[in-house]
Amino acid sequence: MLEKVRQNLKNALKKAASEAGFDPEGVEIGFDVPRHGKFGDLSTNFVMQIAKRAKLNPREAAEKILARLEIDKTMVSKAEIAGAGFINFFLSEGHLFDLLLKVDESENFASSAAGKGVRINIEFVSANPVGPLNVVNARAAAVGNCLANLLKNAGFSVTKEFYINDVGNQTNIFGKSISLRYEELFGKKIVFPEDCYAGEYVKELAGRIKNEDGDKYFVFPEEERIKIFKHKGLAWMVMDQAKSLSSYGVEFDLWYSELLLHAPEEKKLPDLEVLKRYPANNKVKETAAILAGKGLLKEEDGAVWFMSTAVNAGDDKDRVLIKKDGELTYLSADIAYHKEKFDRADKLINIWGPDHHGYIPRMRAAVMALGHKAEDFQVLIAQQVNLIKDGQPFKMSKRKGSFITMDELVEDVGPDAAKYFFLRRSLESHLDFDMDLAKKHTDENPVYYVQYAHARIFNVVEHAKVSGIEPKKASEVNLSLLKEPEELELLKKINNLPDTLLHAALESSPHLVPKYLEELAGLFHSFYNKHRVVTEDRELSLARLVLINAVRKVIKRGLDLLGVSAPSRM
Repeated sequence: MLEKVRQNLKNALKKAASEAGFDPEGVEIGFDVPRHGKFGDLSTNFVMQIAKRAKLNPREAAEKILARLEIDKTMVSKAEIAGAGFINFFLSEGHLFDLLLKVDESENFASSAAGKGVRINIEFVSANPVGPLNVVNARAAAVGNCLANLLKNAGFSVTKEFYINDVGNQTNIFGKSISLRYEELFGKKIVFPEDCYAGEYVKELAGRIKNEDGDKYFVFPEEERIKIFKHKGLAWMVMDQAKSLSSYGVEFDLWYSELLLHAPEEKKLPDLEVLKRYPANNKVKETAAILAGKGLLKEEDGAVWFMSTAVNAGDDKDRVLIKKDGELTYLSADIAYHKEKFDRADKLINIWGPDHHGYIPRMRAAVMALGHKAEDFQVLIAQQVNLIKDGQPFKMSKRKGSFITMDELVEDVGPDAAKYFFLRRSLESHLDFDMDLAKKHTDENPVYYVQYAHARIFNVVEHAKVSGIEPKKASEVNLSLLKEPEELELLKKINNLPDTLLHAALESSPHLVPKYLEELAGLFHSFYNKHRVVTEDRELSLARLVLINAVRKVIKRGLDLLGVSAPSRM
């Protein structure tokens, strides 16, 4: 909506500048939304750039351009010079009323085709399947799911993916932990190693095995029993994680097992000495062959290295792919996994945990070595979450050990509040999550504040019907009756929704959406407290019903994208 206005103004400004004797070619025309309505609805510093190039006083240049500026009055009512050369534009009421027609007629009034169907793979959460999901996982889940929604709304083709790290030493330790707890259940005294998983959930998994199969696994050698318990435990944990995420309102398009990268393949690979250190042909070895073919693998000190520094991607040293003992590093499989994802997508977005900053340059180097652009690989870091309860840090879990799980948080504050609070703040900022505030049913609680605006509008519409005023379509109502400042402010805020959603998608900034919704809810509550919607003036009532219903639809659209419910009763 605003984009059409911007494009119209860009063309008009360039034409006016040329007619005034300036050369506008190559000058970027950008627009900002002023913080205060008295400065208009859009503002540009275009003239200041033109004046600098022409070595003129900016205000003098602005006056020359403004004198020749032909604006479309159906979109913009007037333009004014401000300060040292800014030009401020005021939207016409006709444009704002047309906006109500669009909102009333279409559910997709705020969508965009900017993404042009470009395929984006967004991988998030991807927690190790050796324990329950924690609050940082919950934050990543909320943001990843919302970002995927925003990207789809912007016209991208999006796949949400969960990577299951079911290979590696942590899985062996997990199997051993279950085996020891299994022995303990049958009265055997054990010494539980410090490096094993001590959470209560491990005892629960061992109990499930005992309940299902009794003591039958004691006939197996310990090594074989550990292997069996590892696979049972991993399968159960992945199912539990999927169930937790589903209860949270987050579903994935694809769960990708790391085991698939190590599955044998029959592909013919180059007969290179450096590749002989790898296991039988699989996706990991296939990816290594690509790097070797580009001269980016080397053998040194008994290990195989990826020459990361040769790629010029910002990594400060080369990286080991195969250790001296023949064991593959995590990076070796991770490079293969990213190749696998790029085979299915044009761009990758990864959401990683707070301790993964240093991993980004080496992964970027690998992606570039495989022939992809650095800008097509993006990593967002989900920073630490500090839970606050009764004004104090809250860390301990009653059942799971030294951390609170996602399930416990959601059970305590509810999925809506959990997601909304995680989404209010930029992902890469540390977050203090006030659990008491999240449960309040007052205006202090931001999610309640926004949801209540939605529910209040439902209540007003029901009241209108009881009063004998049946709401009509926007096209059947005299919208020109909407003249109060609070009404126009609401219209202007609705007008900003498409830009807000597109910016949030392209900049990977979902936190802009809650900010917008809270501002819109604030404007609505202010309007509602000052003006009656259902009045003795039937035509005015109908116009205001169209306005508030548009507000309701916008709030619902925003909450839907956040993955938060929009209740009609509270």
